[in-house]
This record gives sequence, C-alpha cells and structure tokens, in this order.
Amino acid sequence: MIFEAIQHFLTPASPEVKALGYVREAIAIEARYKRCRTAWADHLEKCQQKILAVANTLDSGATIMVIGSGALHDVPLTALLGLGHRPILVDIIHLPKIRKLPNIQLIEQDVTGWVGPLFHKKSTPESPAVLPRADLVISLNILSQLPLNLIAYAGKYDIPLPDNFAQTIMAAHLKLLASVAPQKLIISDLERLYYKGDELVEKESALPDGLMTSPSDTWDWHIAPKGELDRDISLIHHVGCWQM
Repeated sequence: MIFEAIQHFLTPASPEVKALGYVREAIAIEARYKRCRTAWADHLEKCQQKILAVANTLDSGATIMVIGSGALHDVPLTALLGLGHRPILVDIIHLPKIRKLPNIQLIEQDVTGWVGPLFHKKSTPESPAVLPRADLVISLNILSQLPLNLIAYAGKYDIPLPDNFAQTIMAAHLKLLASVAPQKLIISDLERLYYKGDELVEKESALPDGLMTSPSDTWDWHIAPKGELDRDISLIHHVGCWQM
C-alpha cells in the first residue's frame, strides 16, 4: 500500500483526474494484474486475438486507436507495429511505464466530458471529446466502466446527475466511436457474476438493456479469484465482443 501511495504521488495527472480516482485505479489494476496474472491470462489472450484478427484485415500503415489502452496487457502492441500499423493509445491516465514507450502517440483524454465539471461540482458536461480520425477504433474493456467513477464522485459530494446517467454516458461513447473510425471493435463486460465456491450468489448486468446488439463472441474473465475481493467470493466478468 505504501508503494502504491508513492506511485500515486509521483504519477503526473491533473487534480481532477486524481480526485476522481483514476490514477489510484490505474495503479490498483496494475497491482491486481501482477497478483492475478494466471487467472487473467485467457481473457487477455482473447482480447489480443480479437484485435489482431481485425488488424490483419487492414492495409499496412493503418491508424488504430485504442480507447482504454491502460497498461497494454490486453493490447498486442508489438504485433500491431510489426504489421506496420500506427497505434494511438487513449486513456484518461498513462502510467510512467507507458509514457516511456518510444514513437507511440499517447492521448490523455476524458472521453466522457464529465470529469472536469464534476470536480468543480457542476451537473452539466463539457463539449464532447474530439479525437483524431483512425481506420479502426477499439473500445477495450471500458464501455461499462465509464460511468462508475463519475457516479461515485457525484454521490460523495451530493452532485445531482441527469436521469439515466450511466446509459447516457455509454450511448455517447458509442457515438464517439462512430465519429472516429469506419471500423469499430468493442470489448466489454456484459454481466458480473459473483460465486461462493461453485454457487452463483449474485448476477448483475453491466450494460443497460437495448444498448448493444448480441455480441459476436463471448467468454469469461476471472477478474477476482477468491481472496482478491473477499475471502469467500470470486468475481467473473462475462465479456462480449462486437465488430462493427
């Protein structure tokens, strides 16, 4: 915990990004990856396979934008560069190890337009994010996550949010993807499944009804084995993939 606190202090980010928990979350995800690498392996490999399958259909030199690039565990960056493609990595915060990557375009962007306003205790968003054009845009394990920090921060400070806030945020993200590239690849959790041993004790939807069509493929991500979040409970994300 002390090491993570030092990382949080040393990671450059705007006050609003730190206040809404994005730096802390990025550091925590990296720490969880190190603890849960084996449990995550199948999911990360599946993500990389899906990205490469689409990338292989593009002409060499294509621009591929990854929104939610994170620490790149689910991004086949070396393979994309080997195909001659130009990756653009978009996230609200890039950890120092990502900032050190040579010859890779990084964009630190709040793609929701809500982080700054909520930090200043306002209930209306900024103008939508403007991103450069690409040949392929990938929304990577981020769609269902976009509203979470915003809702938590608004609740902490009693900031009123519009009705159907989470669905509005996700729908706006889909519109953003359509404005960026003619081809889209979306990977997102569909359901969160909580198990006690082999018994399913709780299931919750990650996406609002009607937001997405049926995915072209699904798989499970063992995101939190027993002992990670709770001594008895494990968490599995049921993940979907859409190519549009």
